[in-house]
Amino acid sequence: MKDSEKAKKQLINELFDLRKKIAELENVKANHKQTEKKIAKSEELYRLIAENTGDVIALTTFSLHPVYTYVGHSVKVSTGYEPEELLGKSPFEFIHPDDKKKLLPILKNYVSAKIKKLLTGKELPPTKRIEFRFKDKAGNWRYVQSTVNIVGNKLLFITRDITECKKAEERMKQSEKKYRTLFENMPGVYYRADKDGNLIMINPEGAKLFGYNSSEDILGKNISQHLYFAPEDRKKYLKELEKNKGNLKDFELTLKKKDGSPLVISDTSHYYYDKEGNIAGVEGIFVDIAERKKVEENLRKSQQEFISLFKSSPEALVYVDEKSNILDINSQFTKLFGYTLEEIRGRNINDGMVYPQDKIEEAEYLYQKSLLSSYYNYESIRKKKNGFLFPVSISGSPVVIEGKLKGRIVSYRDITQDKQNEKLQQVLYNISKAANSPISLGQLYKTIHQELGNIMDTTNFFIALTDYQKDEVYFPYFVDEKDKDFPIINFSETNSLTVYVIKTDQPLLVDYKKLKKMIAQRELHVVGSITDKSIWLGVPLKVEDRVIGAMAVQSYTDSKLYSKKDIKIMEFVSEQVATAIERKRMEEELKRLAHYDILTGAYNRGYGLELLQRQLKLSKRDKSPLLLAYGDLDNLKDINDEFGHEEGDRAMVQVAKLFKSILREVDIITRMGGDEFLLIFLDSSLNEIPIIRKRLSNELARLNQISKKPYKIGFSTGFSNYDPANPQPMDELIRIADQMMYEEKKSKNKGIL
Repeated sequence: MKDSEKAKKQLINELFDLRKKIAELENVKANHKQTEKKIAKSEELYRLIAENTGDVIALTTFSLHPVYTYVGHSVKVSTGYEPEELLGKSPFEFIHPDDKKKLLPILKNYVSAKIKKLLTGKELPPTKRIEFRFKDKAGNWRYVQSTVNIVGNKLLFITRDITECKKAEERMKQSEKKYRTLFENMPGVYYRADKDGNLIMINPEGAKLFGYNSSEDILGKNISQHLYFAPEDRKKYLKELEKNKGNLKDFELTLKKKDGSPLVISDTSHYYYDKEGNIAGVEGIFVDIAERKKVEENLRKSQQEFISLFKSSPEALVYVDEKSNILDINSQFTKLFGYTLEEIRGRNINDGMVYPQDKIEEAEYLYQKSLLSSYYNYESIRKKKNGFLFPVSISGSPVVIEGKLKGRIVSYRDITQDKQNEKLQQVLYNISKAANSPISLGQLYKTIHQELGNIMDTTNFFIALTDYQKDEVYFPYFVDEKDKDFPIINFSETNSLTVYVIKTDQPLLVDYKKLKKMIAQRELHVVGSITDKSIWLGVPLKVEDRVIGAMAVQSYTDSKLYSKKDIKIMEFVSEQVATAIERKRMEEELKRLAHYDILTGAYNRGYGLELLQRQLKLSKRDKSPLLLAYGDLDNLKDINDEFGHEEGDRAMVQVAKLFKSILREVDIITRMGGDEFLLIFLDSSLNEIPIIRKRLSNELARLNQISKKPYKIGFSTGFSNYDPANPQPMDELIRIADQMMYEEKKSKNKGIL
């Protein structure tokens, strides 16, 4: 009985324990479900971030040949690709070839670091931030910036499109260079002063006007103390500038030259600001108006001189009373506006007779200004008797007799040609600026086309250049409505319009009728399309007395589009164009000569060693190996002695091509001098030497087999390597490779190899 009670009690206790464990399990299960919900919520949050951020989030496999495994939806905004279009593809398919060179070492570093961590447990490298170009779906190269992180067995790329930032940076670089050409060519005086009035910039014309030999002689001087004839006028000027919200136009001042004599100028200026938006000083342009002031002064001196000057002035003058009624005009006024004195005497100058409808209010403004100022100058639009509108420069001075205002003299000067010249000067300035900028020759041609289009019709435009050695005329740039191809033509045997201009060194303007006549007289033959409404205008491109080509415009639809006036414009512009083209061609040729050996096309010694020094620094930083091979022709002297130096040069060229054929795109070949070459194999070690020797041997055998020369080319090579664990300087690495090469050469001479 006791045993039965005991068993029952034990069973009850075990039952209680079982219930307790069941409760604990249910509690664990509940906690597990709660954890799963939190994880799911967290995953949803990260998914929303990845899909809605402006940056492109992507995952790739972690290898030297990565492929996309995940791409965020924002990739479509910046590149046009759907995420599915990129999955499974390598990022390198979309990266600019030049940028792959800098991305591949970074990727190798990550792989090496990953392996190192697996072996040693050391931390992975920090996040890398890199910039490269990525081709969008439209085929355009977009500048992007990526941060790269290792996430497990994947690489995480967070990428931002910085194309517009890059463009802004480039525009800023160009704007920083704009003043140099402007300084050297502008006829007026450009200056800049800091907020204390110290002169910090002035062009050579300005220094000359003040009586100084150069800009450096005047820079740093305080404008108020040294350059104002009356220093107190500086305060009046600054007060007027502030009153006009930091902008003044045609403000008259009397300054002081180096010798103390007065300098009367008309100043147009404004505030300039620092990066924080604070006023940093004043900059502007002024011109010497001494001659103009003398004319005005003479008008005020005496009535007799006034009458003489009034009648004989080369500008159109009108004399009005204090109420603006016309009293007299000179012959130039009649010539300019078409009115005789009998037609307009007594009429009010402001009644709309010479004003366009939208300038009537301006007339009242000028009248009020004349009451407050002894002189004013203004540019506007005026109307001839026949209704023709044209730009004018208007100036007005009061007529004071015995201390009383008796009216005004208003001067009108037709500035149509001035405005055209301003446009022309701006075109020349922009072409000159482009020629002095780091753009390519092809970009310069586009700039020339664009700028010339600001002053004349360039719908159909081309530039032709002459290669006298090849007896050819070629067209590096052309835009044409009908002809889509401008083939190279023979210079001496062809007599097209373009060749005619080059051969005669004269401009040519021909319409369809004149062209047919010249063809009939066998002066020309047609190359390209023509219509019965065609007109063609071409001018030679000359540098000094040498014709380098021609520049031409044409129309297929308007035979009156160009005139003799356009010949003058084209000739004027062509001087700057020819100089710009020649300068850019020389720049590109000098750049080529500065970096490359002319005979072999390999890098020259100076530039090649500079590249090697850079690579050694990169290898030291990235802890990557570098392999050097020093090569030397074995029998160049024999070839020169037996077959001549020209044949020796041909052998050198063949060997250089052989070396290039075994190099990868990232590897470097340098001609060290004579018959010696230095080959640089990036990310390579001594282990690659047998492979390289075999490739060299195979290529050499192939070369000797196909060359069909009466001699066999041979060369000796020596190797050295840069070991990040035991670094050696560049000169020592070259010395070792050179020594190894000579040992091989000696062995060959002894018949061992």
